[in-house]
Amino acid sequence: MGKYENSSVRSSRYNGFRSGSPVVPAGTNPLGLDVGNALLRNGDYGLRLIRHSGRVFLSGDGTGTGIPLGSEPTWSDLYRMLIRLRRTRRSYDQGWLDHLARSLQGRLPGTAAIEVTSTGVMDTGVVGTGTETHGGTWRVPSDEWSRFAAAVETDSLLRMHCATRFAPATPPESRTHSPPAPPHPGYPGGTIAVGLPDLINPVPGLARGLLHQVLRNRFEHREDELAYFLEHFIRPPLRAFRLALDNHHIGLLALHGHGIGFELSPELQATGRIVVTEHARVRQAGRLGAAEVREGVRALADTLDTLSAGFRSSPDGSLSAGSTPAGSTPAGRTPGGDYSEAAVRAGVNRVIAEELRHLEAHTADVLSGEHPLQCFVHTVPTEQDEILKRVLHTVQERTRLRRWEPQRPKPTVVIDLDLCGIVPLQRTLDAARAVSGPRAGAPNGIEELAQPTSLSVLPAYVRSAWCNFVEISGLAAKYPAVNWRRVHTEFFRAFAQPGEQLRTDTVNAGLARFVWDVHDAGGRVVFCTGRRGHVRGYTREVLDTAGVPDAELLCMPDDHSRSSSELKAQLLRTLDDIDLVAVFDDRPAHRLAMTEEFSGALAVAVEIPGMATARRSDQSAADAAPVIATFETSPRPRAGTAASEHRTATLSHAHSLEEVQVPALRSNRSAQRWAVHLTADESLAIVDALVADTDRSAERAARRARTKFTSGSESPAESGIPADVEERDRTVRQLHHLFTRKQFLKGSRSNYRVTDMHRDAAPFLERGSPIEVVLLGFPIKQSLSRLKAFGPLPDLAELGALVRLRELQSAVRWVYPPGLHFNILTDGRHFRPRPASATGAYCGKLRQYLELAGMDGCTSITEIDAVAGQRRGAGLERERTALFMRHRHLLNTALRHFDITDKPLRTLDAVTEFACAVSGPNAALLARSLGMFREILMSMVYSVPVPAPGTVDRLAWSRLVYADIYNLTDGGVSLEVRQARTAVLRRAWHNVIRYLATLRTDEALGYDDLFPDRVRLTVNAAAPGKCGFTYLGGSGLLPWQGTGTLDQRGHVAVDFAVSLIDQGFVPVYSPLLGRRQPWMMVPAQYTRLCSSAEQIGGDRIGGMRLDEEFAARARLRRK
Repeated sequence: MGKYENSSVRSSRYNGFRSGSPVVPAGTNPLGLDVGNALLRNGDYGLRLIRHSGRVFLSGDGTGTGIPLGSEPTWSDLYRMLIRLRRTRRSYDQGWLDHLARSLQGRLPGTAAIEVTSTGVMDTGVVGTGTETHGGTWRVPSDEWSRFAAAVETDSLLRMHCATRFAPATPPESRTHSPPAPPHPGYPGGTIAVGLPDLINPVPGLARGLLHQVLRNRFEHREDELAYFLEHFIRPPLRAFRLALDNHHIGLLALHGHGIGFELSPELQATGRIVVTEHARVRQAGRLGAAEVREGVRALADTLDTLSAGFRSSPDGSLSAGSTPAGSTPAGRTPGGDYSEAAVRAGVNRVIAEELRHLEAHTADVLSGEHPLQCFVHTVPTEQDEILKRVLHTVQERTRLRRWEPQRPKPTVVIDLDLCGIVPLQRTLDAARAVSGPRAGAPNGIEELAQPTSLSVLPAYVRSAWCNFVEISGLAAKYPAVNWRRVHTEFFRAFAQPGEQLRTDTVNAGLARFVWDVHDAGGRVVFCTGRRGHVRGYTREVLDTAGVPDAELLCMPDDHSRSSSELKAQLLRTLDDIDLVAVFDDRPAHRLAMTEEFSGALAVAVEIPGMATARRSDQSAADAAPVIATFETSPRPRAGTAASEHRTATLSHAHSLEEVQVPALRSNRSAQRWAVHLTADESLAIVDALVADTDRSAERAARRARTKFTSGSESPAESGIPADVEERDRTVRQLHHLFTRKQFLKGSRSNYRVTDMHRDAAPFLERGSPIEVVLLGFPIKQSLSRLKAFGPLPDLAELGALVRLRELQSAVRWVYPPGLHFNILTDGRHFRPRPASATGAYCGKLRQYLELAGMDGCTSITEIDAVAGQRRGAGLERERTALFMRHRHLLNTALRHFDITDKPLRTLDAVTEFACAVSGPNAALLARSLGMFREILMSMVYSVPVPAPGTVDRLAWSRLVYADIYNLTDGGVSLEVRQARTAVLRRAWHNVIRYLATLRTDEALGYDDLFPDRVRLTVNAAAPGKCGFTYLGGSGLLPWQGTGTLDQRGHVAVDFAVSLIDQGFVPVYSPLLGRRQPWMMVPAQYTRLCSSAEQIGGDRIGGMRLDEEFAARARLRRK
């Protein structure tokens, strides 16, 4: 039983709570002083109750002079205060857990007597030893259920949201409740599971129901009750259901009744896990029939509906006290505290949609039939994902070539609109109804067209697709005398009516993101449509409303002498020289015409789901083009097809949050409860492993350098060069060899040649002194939005960066004993104002890491402005302020007519165009700055404060705000979200102006030359004469731009927090950083539950440990 093996069961100390005891330790039942102290003593809470002056106080460590519970406290008062103090039962006592569960008037799901007599497919057990039935017989779980239970034990993600209840191997002497397995690491005293009726229905002491009490017991007391309810009761069954199918090909078909329970702590706090019992029907996905899937999903939906109704029926007037700021009312909630049914349903539907989106293909196949949640099932076909990512990769590669060959044209992607980029659903329905009236061959009209939503497939205006529609829908057979060619003519006329109807169109799923990704990859998108120019305004409005980034829109000329295919090819020819990468169109003739005109372009057919197409389902496209349905791509790597090949945690390898599909990533608040808390010794062991590995690597690199530049050399007498000169030359070459090794170098070696090294290092070699090395950076952790990092202090990423400097230092000392002296110039308050306390805390922790890395004697960490003041004199600050004000005024004046909140992307494009046309005495200076404006803002927008309501989860709120940060008219989000986006963009706008003004000021004051003799390591794009440097090889981010992590192979890396959570990483806390911010994240599969002995040891906080072998192989990447 995991951590409960050999644990001390304190039944001998179980005073006052024997079977049949009238004490009900829950709710509003009075809390007796003796009974309460027995609970606290037996549970090892380290607290006690005392009565003073007629009032009861909770006393002990962390309570100060005592916390008042009132004159007549209840069990609810005690539990709520224990939760506020983060105290939970530390000793495991099965008798206490049994009594608590029984007192809630509900047996643990599965212990109620249920006799199974059927031997059909719905039977889940076999007669034998196991759970008792009405007839007195016993049964054991089925093999499939046992395999599922084993999967829960081993799947690090599934066990965060789901536990199982094992039946005893032999009949027990007395009825006891088997604990949920695996045990929850946050509750060493065990947990209980309550059934759905027991959670909803009133019981003595809990007149409002247990659910109401659990919601009041939430630690996150400022969080909105509905949000807490959704995360702890709605999401867990959905996620367990999905993960079982996605990762293990297992269907959970009876998540209701006795098949499911909800796990609570001994203090009646929700753990965020469901408990699946042996009464849940479990089947391998490959054996499931449509009826079983339908009934299984219906069971899940019924459970969600029951939970929602229970939440709505709970009187929430007092529940809302203190949970929201004064004058603030959450959306969908009345000032009295109750939520509307629509608000609860909308919240539940949102969670369902999040959990059933981007399913694995095999899961989507299983759930493809009719059932209550059918409309939420979503997946991106593998072929579509591969095609779209292939196009994006091609754009990236051609952009890379364009950097070296600027004369190359910009890679371009062409997208058609109607029935491709745009879905004219409403116009199609209206046109079908318009032609449904009586006619020859159908005197009573065509009923199917009058009610088009009942059709299996909708008509399309293209003639070839119309013919297929008439046949597939069965209309041709039912109405053989109808002139369907004439019907099509009328349909097309009704469909193509210009004007207000065009506003009802919607864009195809994923189009906005795909266009954004093409732009981000360095390409451009051209919409080439068959629409005429007079509807351009309506078309642009539809695209803008959907948040599609600005792109060129080519409309068809009024030329009826040529085919639409010829006209489209001609439209593309009117563009400047283009490098056509791909053409997306629903019509084969269009694709052929454009790819013949631009050879080498990839033709992709688009077929809108539910719309008739020009080809039958069993046919290939006429031009053999690959077919996609939408423009959606998978936000994460694909898993394998076998049950054993489920997805493992991987890094995003993104260079910017722009590359990450933030809204498509899943949250995982349960990861915090499954965090690892290292001891000091374990933390230092990881540091020692990093240092030892880099020292070995440094020695290997130095030996190769010495061997390469000493063997075969002529003696000084033979070469005619003085010995000291030749020795210095050899040392310079050895140094250059080391500085440009793959673990250190960023960019091309050609940027930093031997002559550059000689220029920078020779003065120090002549004096025999340490070589001064200058690095700019380490401002502060970018944690304001929580999307990048969880806190403002440096974590393992920064420590790894300093260990990398140690590696370079160690290697250099092998060939040049005086070594290096590193000057880290921090810029935390240089480019934008920040509190000195924040940057000071960051630098203070960096200095501690320097000591751990053994680099404190050869490294200085100083603010760049302080160094500048020391080296340039006291008058520098006054001069710098005047220059900064001048440059900021120039930029503000130049940009005074631009408003970032008025169509943000168009505004940024306009600034770029303005940079090329700026004139006046400062034209050159402004052109350089404004030419960078767009790129810098689109990066800086992710590192500014995000205004958020006080009752929301900050990470979830940031995900919502950044889901479409440039869409300020998004009707799908609340006003508060749009206001937050506006505030973020305005702050980013002003920060960019400040950044550019600071940059130009630094140039004018020669900040690059603060150290006349030095080796300058640059972490940005290397330029000739500068040595590019990477701290954590292989990562596209700098250490302070994300969260430190150990990847699958134990390499120190950095990635965005929001992506790490989505991928299944869990936090690891260390005394080196404290409990308020993770020291690093690790894949959850490399963590394990503590054993009983480890828990009893008393020096560990929390119940998870890091896998020892995984921790021992922590190291830096070699490239």
